[in-house]
Amino acid sequence: MSTAIFTAGMRTPFGRAFKGAFIEDRPDDMLVALLKANSEAHPAIWENSADDLIVGCAYPEGEQGYNMARTIALGTGLKTPGMTVNRLCASSLEAAAIAAARVQSNWGNHIIVGGVESMSRIPRRGANWSESENIKSTCPDAYVANGSTAEKVAKQFPQITRQDQEDLAAASHENAGAAFAAGKYSRQISPLRIEQDELIRLPVNREKMGSLKPCFAENGIVTAATSSPLTDGATCGMVLGAELAAQLGVTDAVEIVDVAVAHVGPDVMGLGPIPATQTLFQRNQITAEDIAVFEINEAFAIQVLACMQALNIPAAKVNSWGGAMAIGHPLGASGLRLLMTAHDRLIDEHKPGDLGLVTLCVGGGQGMSMLIRRMG
Repeated sequence: MSTAIFTAGMRTPFGRAFKGAFIEDRPDDMLVALLKANSEAHPAIWENSADDLIVGCAYPEGEQGYNMARTIALGTGLKTPGMTVNRLCASSLEAAAIAAARVQSNWGNHIIVGGVESMSRIPRRGANWSESENIKSTCPDAYVANGSTAEKVAKQFPQITRQDQEDLAAASHENAGAAFAAGKYSRQISPLRIEQDELIRLPVNREKMGSLKPCFAENGIVTAATSSPLTDGATCGMVLGAELAAQLGVTDAVEIVDVAVAHVGPDVMGLGPIPATQTLFQRNQITAEDIAVFEINEAFAIQVLACMQALNIPAAKVNSWGGAMAIGHPLGASGLRLLMTAHDRLIDEHKPGDLGLVTLCVGGGQGMSMLIRRMG
């Protein structure tokens, strides 16, 4: 097989839904602007004609509908087809996985990938949401709300306290703030209306955090502070064949080594990263000790902590530049945000050959994980 690499990751800053910088911006227009910025930042790559544009989106309807990837390609002036894919929170990571599989099978050599979500302008679950009574008769939890799943995970892991969750949330904000202050995000952020993610709160007010009421259950322990906020944003990057990348002079890249998807009960959606990551560990004969960098999507603090315990992942390796509780979680864009951050952490702080792992829980009871290796 050919070697598939990821490079040229770039994103907009992430904005607070309903109140932030992007409430008047169409999501398709946001990604067009981001792709144009990427072409200016990486002209040598863009001069080589791409085979396809694959865009992840969790709610592909309204302004995000009509196979948005193709219209974005047209709006960007690309001479490529386009495909929009949906695996809810893992949609843009799925875009990268599909692109990597095509490169590895020699069905393509240069694929642009992206992700976008406007949670301000497109309702969660969609504008015409409807539940199937037939499906519910087979699986009563098929449409369970994600917040409820977080409380169910909390009951399965009673050793994880509310304070543990708030500690992780506080660290997420502090690490994100420190990373921005140190210029860690300069490679991936393309300013659009704002220069930095809007959702980072510093200094962290632990007293206020501790005073918040549970969001999803009267006697629960999951609060707004320990959940990812509603967010708008866009992400993009390139999946290339390694030989083409070398010809184009690409020097900072990660190999996409392996990808796994898995399922759990819909009522414990947050545990999806566990079986997906275990599959990668088993298939590649590695453990958490062999991974230098973990990026775990912080849908909820409780599920991140539960996954870390189940997989024996050291906290020092996880989300050291902050996570979604601080940075934000625009559903269809988050997978690539995790991938480009894992890429940047490996390039900046680790040596060639070191491994990274990206993972997300996914609505409906799924998990997706990607194993990457720093090139060099």
